[in-house]
Amino acid sequence: MIVRSCSPRRRSGVNLFSLFVIWVACRRMSLVEVIREIENMAKTTGSDLLIRALRAESVDTVFGIAGDHILHMLDTMFDAPLRMVDFRHESGAVHAADSYSRILKKGGVMLSTTPGHANALPGLANAMHSEAPVINISGSAESINMGRGAMQEFDQIGAAKPITKGAWDVPSPARIPEYVALAFRTALSGRQGPVHLTIPHDFQMTEVDDAEVARYAPNEYGTPMQVLGDPAQIDRAIDVLNSAKRPVIFAGSSAGATAIPAEVQRLVETMRIPFFSEDSARALIPDSHEYSMGLGYQPLNLAVRNVGDADVVLMLGKKLDYTNGFGGNPPFADDTKFVVVDPSPAQVARARTAAVGIVGDVGPIVTQMADAAEKRNWDERTEWVEMMRTAFENWHSGLAELGKSEDPMHPMHVSNVLQKFIDDDTHVTFDGGDYCHFLRASIKRDAPYRFHNVSSFGMIGVGLPYAVGAQVALPDSKVILANGDGSLGFNGMEIDTMVRHNLSVKMFVGNNSIWGIDWQIQKGLYGRPVWTDLLPTRYDVMAQGLGAHGEHVTKAEDLEGAMKRAFAYDGPALLNIDIEQVISPVAEAAISRKTGSHG
Repeated sequence: MIVRSCSPRRRSGVNLFSLFVIWVACRRMSLVEVIREIENMAKTTGSDLLIRALRAESVDTVFGIAGDHILHMLDTMFDAPLRMVDFRHESGAVHAADSYSRILKKGGVMLSTTPGHANALPGLANAMHSEAPVINISGSAESINMGRGAMQEFDQIGAAKPITKGAWDVPSPARIPEYVALAFRTALSGRQGPVHLTIPHDFQMTEVDDAEVARYAPNEYGTPMQVLGDPAQIDRAIDVLNSAKRPVIFAGSSAGATAIPAEVQRLVETMRIPFFSEDSARALIPDSHEYSMGLGYQPLNLAVRNVGDADVVLMLGKKLDYTNGFGGNPPFADDTKFVVVDPSPAQVARARTAAVGIVGDVGPIVTQMADAAEKRNWDERTEWVEMMRTAFENWHSGLAELGKSEDPMHPMHVSNVLQKFIDDDTHVTFDGGDYCHFLRASIKRDAPYRFHNVSSFGMIGVGLPYAVGAQVALPDSKVILANGDGSLGFNGMEIDTMVRHNLSVKMFVGNNSIWGIDWQIQKGLYGRPVWTDLLPTRYDVMAQGLGAHGEHVTKAEDLEGAMKRAFAYDGPALLNIDIEQVISPVAEAAISRKTGSHG
């Protein structure tokens, strides 16, 4: 800050010599005026610095819950150009920031107090698996009292470190901007993921001299920075793919984080290779595209079974993990060659040897590969592509036929009716087991960043807060949540959050009164359920009590009319739909694997 173009910003500790220098430099001011000007200077607090740093990172929305050790921060933010979305549970707030960050491809900020940080930990663990750049900021007791039984004291950094990309205790108020920048760079670089900052309560209130923080002002490095692939490895990858007879592509969350959909489509169309997508990469090219084969998870897409005939597999930001047999047989053949593009060197050839590994950000590497591919001639591969596409379409047709208008309703009847209300801009979240697996498998997507599912962590209950984050990110879009009755119980109170913030999420709860997938696996393996029975709870009444629209749908013939009323309602709406206790393809596969065969 400049006072009449000359005075430094300082509240105390200014000696007589300093005052004399100021007075000499400002000849038009008397010494008394200089002293008065210094005393009346605007004060910058740690909370002010935090807001300034967040705004420098283009933050306009924060999620969280109030608590003792962030009250100063919240009071300061209330007057800032920030949308503040408060929740009923900290884990839900993290899930919302997770959803928001992956849709908008920017950092999602979540604030919590000290015990709230403990509540937020499950959300951070899930965000590591969903690869979401969540910036979790927690307060703590006064720094001077830490280590001697301060109020609500616990090892916040130690608790967060194993489930984040980085966790830091900010060492002084003046360094808040530095650590915010560090947090964003870490969360948004490489394989994206959550980070944590602890800012003690006294640091938030402490007044700071601007001169002490000037060197942490935003500069031109930008967040994030993109890392290109090695050109030699790009050429090697193109050689391998160009010589392939039956190649396929699998795209995962790291592709969704940095890739431009049009560039992915250019690469796929140039090389003429069947394309599967999962998680944040879902529908980077539309499901209606001739080279799109839909969801890349075998139990929910039988087209994936055909990858056993593939001779080359290009992995774009998709880990070789339990969702694809760790690259083993099945679903892949023993002699399949892998070309792995990943932001993490540790993932290249981790589960299986890679013929070519390219380390860097998937987005710019896709562009590099597309540029290189356009210089080559490519086989049509018509028979291979048509065979894969036919398998994909036949799978969807077979699923749709399960959805007969009978009572109790099959989950596919819910899916068939719901698809009448979904357009390309609709965001759909799936949260739960058997019921949601049918809907996730059958609902096609033609636009990117309009799909959320339970992450590879398998944490259910994420759906309601995911939907909140999606509606905040996409205020003009439909947001739909398909939720199992079991998973609804974890964060059901966030319906209150939807009501308070006027978020018109439409929720379709499949109520079969069981923890579906576990109930089915128990029946299949052990012959009896244990801890997996639920009651036929009236979740529609719960929604009404929280201020939302709620209806109980017991007959298939009434479903479409109830959906019309839900979508017409100006606000959140929940349909509690009685469904059949039917086993999903995922549960069937799990039972088969545990009895010695791969279903």
